[in-house]
Amino acid sequence: MRSHTSGKRAAFACALATLLAFTACSGGTDAERDPARSASTGGTATTGSTTTGTGTGDWRVEVVARRAHDTNTFTQGLEIDGPVLYESSGLYERSTVRAIDRASGRVLRSYDLPDEMFAEGLTKVGDSLVVLTWQERVVLVLDAATLTEVGRLAYDAEGWGICALGDELVTSDGSDRLTIRDERTLSAKRTVDVRLAGAAVSKLNELECVDGAVYANVWQTDRIVRIDATTGTVTGHADVPQLRPASTSNDPDAVLNGIAYDTASATFLLTGKRWPEMYEVRFVPTS
Repeated sequence: MRSHTSGKRAAFACALATLLAFTACSGGTDAERDPARSASTGGTATTGSTTTGTGTGDWRVEVVARRAHDTNTFTQGLEIDGPVLYESSGLYERSTVRAIDRASGRVLRSYDLPDEMFAEGLTKVGDSLVVLTWQERVVLVLDAATLTEVGRLAYDAEGWGICALGDELVTSDGSDRLTIRDERTLSAKRTVDVRLAGAAVSKLNELECVDGAVYANVWQTDRIVRIDATTGTVTGHADVPQLRPASTSNDPDAVLNGIAYDTASATFLLTGKRWPEMYEVRFVPTS
């Protein structure tokens, strides 16, 4: 989630009444940055189903396919919307949000965050993308079709992960707690303490909401957990160190991060920061 980079904290007074009926905040959008920064992720690395089982825990991971991933991407958030993959990439002065054609890996369009902002998780709400920032306490709202900024919301915590669960949003802040928020205002409604066999699970990072459960990357580990969004109980987990590419062994920040669910195939897409591959997987119970 984080790198070893530190940056400025910005304060914003701009807020929107709703994420579904946007009007532009005062100050407008930021200028376009260097378009050369948005490199293509490349196409599919493998075709067909090359199923392999790996990992430990309540689940093993069944790898269905592998696809190329841009090694310049410091993956923070991942979201599948039909043929399009949305991905946010962090780091100060380099943060972007990109819309990628899943079939070819081609970058369709991109949005560069202001230099003083560090992009974090994202999720799609209606026709908009909601993008967290790390320490800036602001949420960016982008038009999903064009990736133009249409608004900003004040935020009351560090931004890590976010996903949409029904008409609410679930967010993480690196602790052992999830916050359930109003999707219109992002105000906190309640919190859920996350526990695995009674022990706290901290460093909750990138999130994906699926069928009433929350899947989360645990930062700086090879673990993915499934969390009951009502009770906070971890109902399944997988440890998948085998997925980490050997090429990232000397990069301490190149950790597993990025999880998205494809409703059409009932599979997940997993990747990591600066990883050369993304993995299409299924989680299979070990017992």
